[in-house]
Amino acid sequence: MNVALSAVAGTLGGPATYAVELAGALAKEFPADEYTVFTDHPDAFGGRVETVRVRLRSAWEQPLWDHLWLRRALLGHPAELFHGTKGVLPGLLGRPGVVTVHDVAHLVYPESFALAQRLHLALETPRSISLAQVVLTDSQSTARDLASHYPAVSDKVEVVPLGAPAAGVRPGDDEIEAWRREQGIGPRVIGYLGTVQPRKNLDLLVDAFSSLSAGSDWQLLVAGRLRPGYRPAFLDRDLPGVRYLGPLDDEEIPLFLGSLRCMVSPSSYEGFGLTFLEAMAAGCPVVGFANSSIPEVVGDAGLLVENEDSASLAAAIGRLLEDDELAEQLAKAGLERAANFTWSNTARLTRAVYARALAAGRGQK
Repeated sequence: MNVALSAVAGTLGGPATYAVELAGALAKEFPADEYTVFTDHPDAFGGRVETVRVRLRSAWEQPLWDHLWLRRALLGHPAELFHGTKGVLPGLLGRPGVVTVHDVAHLVYPESFALAQRLHLALETPRSISLAQVVLTDSQSTARDLASHYPAVSDKVEVVPLGAPAAGVRPGDDEIEAWRREQGIGPRVIGYLGTVQPRKNLDLLVDAFSSLSAGSDWQLLVAGRLRPGYRPAFLDRDLPGVRYLGPLDDEEIPLFLGSLRCMVSPSSYEGFGLTFLEAMAAGCPVVGFANSSIPEVVGDAGLLVENEDSASLAAAIGRLLEDDELAEQLAKAGLERAANFTWSNTARLTRAVYARALAAGRGQK
């Protein structure tokens, strides 16, 4: 099988992680196949798979990248199948297509997106899923959302969960302590990891933390990139113990997670919730809201809150801060649950989807 994949990997976030890990796992699991990734950031793939650079100078050029530059780069390529890993299929592909739709947050939480992004997704999502032979998504929750908003394509949707980071050598206590000293971080820390945008409710998290931490030495660290055009209110408040670290390098993430008592992500909507899985795989207990796909990922290996308010969130965090035994139990349970999510399994299920899409494409000729 010869497959071309598109991947915008130069922007930090779940879709970039998905594209990089999936492509590498496909190449490893199916060495007889040929996989080529057309991407703005070939270095992200670390030589694990063949890449072709398609330059993307800014997010504003995304429509040109998808429909002009990418299609031009594909001309003459022998791929039997094309996989758009971030919600878009170019027009006039001339071959069967698979598209991954990670979520429909632009419909459920439109305030999380700038107007230009909402318009782009409102046009591209229905067009791309209509063109695709198969629509991939990461969770049953998003599959239900797709069926609700786009019922005509519900029979084309396949759910393939994402994977946890590959098990490796976890940072030692000395490495974590050295990173803490370098960052000026104390020993009593909770944190958030992910993109900072409205539906992640970071101001609510800060309020919950502040209600717990008065007079204590606990710290709240927020790590992740700011969504362009969005600035949460807490960044302009001088709050004791609250600190924004900005985006972290890949090698810093295990050190960050290893420093935390718990990772708290009070998101109102997730297509999958990859940061929950990353934290669990690092042995870091997680706290979140019991909505969208989050229960599918976390199960009973974390604390999930039904009421999406500051007091309920503070109560859950407080339990973990006060109860060492509970923290140890959830750390162990998270490790065990995360082990069930592997990129090799994601690759095997995705490869089966490719076979279905090729068969569907031949049937349409």
